[in-house]
Amino acid sequence: MKGSSNMVEWHFSPKEPYSFEATIRRLVRFDKMLYRYRNGLLYRTLWLKDRPVTICLEWEAGQIRVQAEESLSEQECEILKGTIRRMFSLDVELQPFYDCMKKEPDLAPIIESRRGLHLVLDPTLYECLIKTIISQQLNLSFAGKLVHRLVKFAGDSLVFQGEELPVFPAPDQVARLNVEDLQKLSFNRRKAEYVIDLSRDIVEGKLDLDSLKQLPNEEVIERLVALRGVGRWTVECILLFGMGRTNLLPAADIGLRNALKKVYGLNHQPTEAEVRQWGERWSPWRSYVTFYLWDYLSNG
Repeated sequence: MKGSSNMVEWHFSPKEPYSFEATIRRLVRFDKMLYRYRNGLLYRTLWLKDRPVTICLEWEAGQIRVQAEESLSEQECEILKGTIRRMFSLDVELQPFYDCMKKEPDLAPIIESRRGLHLVLDPTLYECLIKTIISQQLNLSFAGKLVHRLVKFAGDSLVFQGEELPVFPAPDQVARLNVEDLQKLSFNRRKAEYVIDLSRDIVEGKLDLDSLKQLPNEEVIERLVALRGVGRWTVECILLFGMGRTNLLPAADIGLRNALKKVYGLNHQPTEAEVRQWGERWSPWRSYVTFYLWDYLSNG
C-alpha cells in the first residue's frame, strides 16, 4: 500500500482464527457496488458523523492495515477505528464456535472448510435497513441492482487514488425523493414507499435506530416490526448484518432452509419449526451457522 503524507494509518490484530481472504472473497462477490477490491486492497466509503470518508484495507503479516485519506481529528480517528473493528468482526473469537460444531457430524466439514470466515457488518444500521428492505422477496442479483441504482441516483461519490467510489446515501438524501423517482429505477411502488418513509422517519426523529443497539433481540424485533414494511425476517437481517448478534436464527429464511435440505439430504424443504429445533443445538452460535450455510449454498 502506498503511503501518503495526508493519510492516517492503523494496524488491527483480529481475534484468531481470522481469514481475511475468505471474508473478503464473499464480501466482494455480493457487494461489488460499495466495495472495490484491487490487487489485494479493499476500498469503500463510510459516513463519519456528517461527512463521508474513504478507507483502504489490506492483509499484512497477520494484521489488517487500514489507511484513510483524510485529515481526521483525534476523536474522528477513534470513531472510525471503532467502526472498522465492529464492521469486520475483529473482536469475535470463533474458536469456541468451531469447538461447538464438532458435535455436528453433518455440519462440521462445512464449518471447518470455512475456518476464519467472519461476518462483515454494514457500517450503519440505516444502510443495513435500507438494503434489507430492498432485498425483501428478491433474488440477490436483482436486489443488488436496485441498491446500485439507489446509491447512484441519491448518493454522492469520493475520489480515492484516482478512482471514483460511491457513497451510500444519507437518510436526508433519500427522504427528499418521491415514490416516482424510485419507480423509474424499477422499484415497485410499495417498496419505494417503505424506503422513503423510513428515511423520513429517521430525519424527523421518529425513528432512532442506534437506540436499539443495547436491547435484546426480541425487543428489537418487537419495536421494528411495528413499522410499515418491516417484518421479522427484515429485523433478523438487521440483527445479523447491522448489529452482529451471534445467536440469531432466521428460521423462515428460504436460503437457510434450502441449505439444510441439501446438507441433510432431505426430500422436502424443512419447516421453520424443524429449523428452530435443529438450531437449539447450535446456540450460542446460530448466526454463524446460518452465515456459513448461506455461503455453502452459494458456493457449494
